[in-house]
Amino acid sequence: MPDFTLHHMADATATLEQMRIGKLSSKQLVQASLDRLHQVNPHLNAATQVFNEQALAAAENPIAGPLSGLPITLKETYALAKEQVTVGSVRMPAIQCKEDAPVVERLKSAGAIVIARSNIPEFVMTAETSNLRFGRSNHPKDQTRVPGGSTGGEGALVASGVSPIGFGTDILGSIRIPAAFCGLVGFRPHSAAVNKSSVYPESGPYFETFNGIGPITRSVRDARLAYSVIANEPPALPATIRGLKLIAPKNYPFEAKDECIDSAYRAALEGLQTAGMVKHEPVLADIKTLFMNVPKLVTGEMVSVWKDWLSVDGKPFSIINETLRQMTGRPTVQPGFFLWLSLINGLYRPRKKTALTGIIETYERARKNYRTLLGRDALLCLPTIGMLAPKHGAMNRATLMKPGLNRQITAHTLVNMLDLSGITVPAPGFSDPKTGLVPGIMLASSPGNEGALLDAAAALEQTLL
Repeated sequence: MPDFTLHHMADATATLEQMRIGKLSSKQLVQASLDRLHQVNPHLNAATQVFNEQALAAAENPIAGPLSGLPITLKETYALAKEQVTVGSVRMPAIQCKEDAPVVERLKSAGAIVIARSNIPEFVMTAETSNLRFGRSNHPKDQTRVPGGSTGGEGALVASGVSPIGFGTDILGSIRIPAAFCGLVGFRPHSAAVNKSSVYPESGPYFETFNGIGPITRSVRDARLAYSVIANEPPALPATIRGLKLIAPKNYPFEAKDECIDSAYRAALEGLQTAGMVKHEPVLADIKTLFMNVPKLVTGEMVSVWKDWLSVDGKPFSIINETLRQMTGRPTVQPGFFLWLSLINGLYRPRKKTALTGIIETYERARKNYRTLLGRDALLCLPTIGMLAPKHGAMNRATLMKPGLNRQITAHTLVNMLDLSGITVPAPGFSDPKTGLVPGIMLASSPGNEGALLDAAAALEQTLL
């Protein structure tokens, strides 16, 4: 089985410098990216739409800017003028886009050239990138494994050397999971950091605050560069991390399946302290409550919305009819996503509106408390996720069919629950000896402190080589 990972490639920052000094042209770079895409996509099924002619035409005279002439890829959920967004559904009528999403406008104005859009799970609600419209995406190192989700197509494209920078969304780890699985940097800024207009699907009024837009990159400096382009407020200039507090929670309810994850985490804490951060070990007593409220919030706000999206020609979507289709091999909804509509909905959906209000109030109190804890001088550090990229099917079984506290996914979901900014950094120096897969370590900050977060991530990146 071919290994398509190309982590040795130059990052976007170095590539842009090569173009600036005339050693590489945008047309050469875009052509090379398209050639690589056509080589790997039959194996990875990561790209859903490729813009060959448009990209090469744009590369002839690229727009000046911080990303001038750089090829990029976007999650299929980003609106592009005169294209459609399907959100991976065969039932929901496609969304016809009249204009680019504002974040796409920013990227294009900065000189970036969109060469492709990437695959997703249906309605971006599972961590396996598979749907009935576009099929299943595969991990670039081992095609029997998942690249993660829901921004899994982007993870596969960046890790395989197609795209220097990919852009996605992260509502329950959807940027950081594929970045961690594919050995990349994945940055999820807080929900209000980037304009999310015309980036689909729109979630419920409170669940949408779990969602953030950000990049998947080959380096932390590329993440800073990309964020500086798309953010409403760019991060502060690089500064020292000496004296910052390093929050390493004591007795945190997290469990790693693979020893390399724990080894990388220990090295991360040691390296950041060597760089001058001061370790603190508070006990976070409410993690289980916050975690167990997630499916209640999601089903409480989203099931009726999902049913509306799935209704066709005025006929309401029927759980009973779809259950029969699932059982007889004739599904119209991706089986992984159907678990949200059936099993998870049955187990967790609040029966009273007051219950949902209480859950939201619990999150709001927690967000206030944790942002006070982090302030402007502290960063949280945890492993990103407690597993390496699993085989196809295993991710949904591990994350959707396991009632109760799932200790493998409590770390990355905390960022969404608290609406923090979070970044995962790969640990290639601690790769698993059996599979060669690379674990990820996560840092998180209070909203508005992304500069310090990126500074610490850059130091962490060197520690984990």
